[in-house]
Amino acid sequence: MVIAIIALLTAVSLPALKGFGKGTGMAGAQRQLLQDLGLARLSAINGRTAVYMVFVPTNILQVFAKTTDPKVLRQLTNLVSGQYTAYALVTKRSVGDQPGQERPRYISEWKWLPQGILIETNKFSQWNPYLATYPLDYRRPCSTNVFLFPSSKGVLWTLPCIAFNSQGQLVSGRDELIPLAEGSIFFNAGVPDVVMKPPYNYTNHFIRINWLTGRASVDEATRPKFY
Repeated sequence: MVIAIIALLTAVSLPALKGFGKGTGMAGAQRQLLQDLGLARLSAINGRTAVYMVFVPTNILQVFAKTTDPKVLRQLTNLVSGQYTAYALVTKRSVGDQPGQERPRYISEWKWLPQGILIETNKFSQWNPYLATYPLDYRRPCSTNVFLFPSSKGVLWTLPCIAFNSQGQLVSGRDELIPLAEGSIFFNAGVPDVVMKPPYNYTNHFIRINWLTGRASVDEATRPKFY
């Protein structure tokens, strides 16, 4: 099995360049996220349940040791290159489920942001002191929750997420920001190395989700630069 996992990772072991953003890359990423965040909100309202936008975890390589299912291993291999770029919509309950019982299911496929666009890495890490001058909603990393990953047939794993409740509001009770950046991701044995061009260019590109309404909008207000 170890040999099989090594073989699966070979596909992503060479540097994988995601070209620097072209003119419409950022606008396309913003439209895509606005559409899918809107879908998550409406699905939560229509299904009268919580719906989550989940992101590929940065510790995805550790998940390989938790399963021997060939289909799940193939899915994981495909998602290794989705670190900082891929997301899906998940619900833990559906209309008609018995109280206290969960039947998690993915209500979307895994989606990638357009080539050359990524979610800024600090959104998936711990507190960064270099961002101390930023508003608190920017500096705060994504919330996390436990889901079956990478599908409803997968293994339980903690994933970064943004959650909408049955009223379409954010479960966190606060505005959420998704900072977007132009750059490239190189992979070496599945480990990502992110290069932004120019550095810190994510400081002007945000998706803001209003916690009370659950509605997302583009926020490109000028923010402090570190270069």
